[in-house]
Amino acid sequence: MTKGTRTRRRRGGRPMRGKVLAVLLSAWLVASVLVPLLWIALASFKSDRVNAQFDPVFIFTPTLENYIALVNEGMDSQFVRAFLMSCLAAVVSTVIAVMLSIMGAYALARLRPRGGPQMMVYVFALRMLPPVAIIVPLFTVASGIRLFDNPIGIIAPYVALAIPLGIWILYGFFLDLPRELEEAAMVDGATRMQAFIRIVMPLTGPGIAAVSIFTFALSWNDLVLALVMTRKNITLPVLASMVRTDQGIHWGQLGALTVLLIVPMVIFTALVQRWIVSGLAGGAVKG
Repeated sequence: MTKGTRTRRRRGGRPMRGKVLAVLLSAWLVASVLVPLLWIALASFKSDRVNAQFDPVFIFTPTLENYIALVNEGMDSQFVRAFLMSCLAAVVSTVIAVMLSIMGAYALARLRPRGGPQMMVYVFALRMLPPVAIIVPLFTVASGIRLFDNPIGIIAPYVALAIPLGIWILYGFFLDLPRELEEAAMVDGATRMQAFIRIVMPLTGPGIAAVSIFTFALSWNDLVLALVMTRKNITLPVLASMVRTDQGIHWGQLGALTVLLIVPMVIFTALVQRWIVSGLAGGAVKG
């Protein structure tokens, strides 16, 4: 074997080792996320006796008693009321935040007001403010105007927290969109609003979908604001934090709550992801 042949084999082996390391690292990252979720999902189908065992149990008889215990009182159950409250807060805050973000980003990108770039920096700086920093004044104001334990009292903060990043994301989409498309539509007789709805909106679908996912996840998974701003009208994350009792943690019900928290988010993301694909396909036409 010549020296040149050995050198080529060594060089050929380096990319292979890199690919193997990348696959192993990816598998480790995926496993670190999926294994805890799979474990808590399995716990939701175990009885309290099985969950109480010290040694992990992998072979057991599945049961739905944890799910039944969550909804055993029908529409009056605490889970159903928390689920409806979470749906209300997430859907309403997503719709309002996306609409306001679209209007704000479009105005900054198309009208180009004086100090527009500086305004974008200020808008994004608002998003850097941690929610914990506004808990005390928010609670004081909400209690003073009787919005404590009220859906509006948590929807309004969710909208306020989502708008800055929504404007920041959509601003780039509107800047990249040529003005000639809207001008051509208006030359053909369309108004600015019609050109915006028929031309701009479909081409900015990926950005709108991203803002929708961000806002929905923010309000659906939030615990801090909902924990402070509600007492009876709690959301699902707050209900999940109440699973711990004097007798310990009800791992089965916690697992069932976790599964029911994840499923709507996965469904919403899957639906919006299709919109992202269609938006990307439509955006390719302008090129």
